[in-house]
Amino acid sequence: MIYIRTCAYNAEKTLHRAIDSVLNQTCQDFQYHILDNGSTDRTGELIREYAARDARIVPYYSKVNRAFQENQDFWNLSKRIPEDGFFCILDADDAYEPTFFQEMLDFMMKNRLEIAACGTVFVDGDSGQTVGGRILPQSIIADTPKRMDVYFSVIHWNLRQVWGKLYSSKAAAARYETDLPDWWPKAYGGDTLNVMECVKAAGSFGVYGKALHRYTVSHKSVSHQWIPGRETADVTLHEKTLAFLRQQCGKVSVQNLRFLYAVFFNAVKDTLAVWAGADLPFSEKLQILRRLLFQEVMQEALAADLGEYGVSEVEKQEVLRRIFQSLEKHTCAAEDMPRLSKVYAAWNPDFEMLVPPERLGWYMKHIPGLIPALALARYPESFRFLMKAMESGCREDFPLELARTLAALLGDQSAYVLCSKLWIEALLRREDLERAERELAEWDSILPGDADFAKLRQIARKFRHS
Repeated sequence: MIYIRTCAYNAEKTLHRAIDSVLNQTCQDFQYHILDNGSTDRTGELIREYAARDARIVPYYSKVNRAFQENQDFWNLSKRIPEDGFFCILDADDAYEPTFFQEMLDFMMKNRLEIAACGTVFVDGDSGQTVGGRILPQSIIADTPKRMDVYFSVIHWNLRQVWGKLYSSKAAAARYETDLPDWWPKAYGGDTLNVMECVKAAGSFGVYGKALHRYTVSHKSVSHQWIPGRETADVTLHEKTLAFLRQQCGKVSVQNLRFLYAVFFNAVKDTLAVWAGADLPFSEKLQILRRLLFQEVMQEALAADLGEYGVSEVEKQEVLRRIFQSLEKHTCAAEDMPRLSKVYAAWNPDFEMLVPPERLGWYMKHIPGLIPALALARYPESFRFLMKAMESGCREDFPLELARTLAALLGDQSAYVLCSKLWIEALLRREDLERAERELAEWDSILPGDADFAKLRQIARKFRHS
């Protein structure tokens, strides 16, 4: 017998689709457990109506929306499956193809598998249109350390979700039980931990090369919301997956390590997209960013060549640029500046030399775009930002000083000469005669016949004799 579990919250518009996809299976030997998790719409009524018509539906009801706290019989169903039974999870807005049970059972029996996954078609929750899918061109069996090592990057996606799978009773009972830290966002990443734990207990895992599951893409899902601890969970999931590979394969190959760096980078990219739109105080956003960016795995992922897995150097730079631009949009308190400066310095070790923390706020306010460019060591772009500011009437000394430094770093002699002239003008304007004369004396030996420097020397002499 197959035991199915569905948790439903305010799912009156979609739940019938999930239930009907189970009732219409070609294999009818099942028991369907459905929880109304504190819904405020007609979800509970719908479950009652179906349960009244079909005795195989076992209803559960919660008065309030609480995951994993009430209805322990429902949540612990996977541990109560008879030895010869099977278990699967169906979300309230998803659906199975009519042959899901039969084809998955046949696939498991033929290959002696404890867990089987199938391909998935993605459907937009608003339009109902198919928007993609994850389907292997052929079935894959990962029942030995060598096969898991070889096929890991191909089947990894199937290891991340509890749905779209059929579990034996042995595998279903192996839910992740290790105590997680208080900060862990259990709604984010819990699926991956559970599936890996099940695979470790099962010893045999396969992916059926056919789509038998339809997944509804919802923009209201957890992956699109900010959950406290998410940034640290990305790091922890990476570490747990490495540990999984070491246990299953005895090692982590170089290829699989690079693959997991790409997975981590893409997870971080999604996390940062949610982080940018989160309604959080800037100081908290800054701390989140530091916790993520200063992790060793982040540095390793950015340093690794991930082109084989679709992550180019250009994309890495673009993600960082968006992060820095997001920070720039905030009004920062003075006490935030040293910490913010350290964030930028993590990517460009010369940053704090170029931009002292006490000047950071001024640059962010008066020359937008400059700081992200400097943090990424995009010096030609940074120089253009500064010169544009000069042309627009900026007369502060320190941007001009910075422009001259960048011209030197770029090895642009003409730009360095131009900035030096502007710098001497600035020194004369604020009557810093001694520094201006020292600068002019140096240029006497370098460009003795330059007309602009000659004019500046005349101005200096007038100041000296006035």
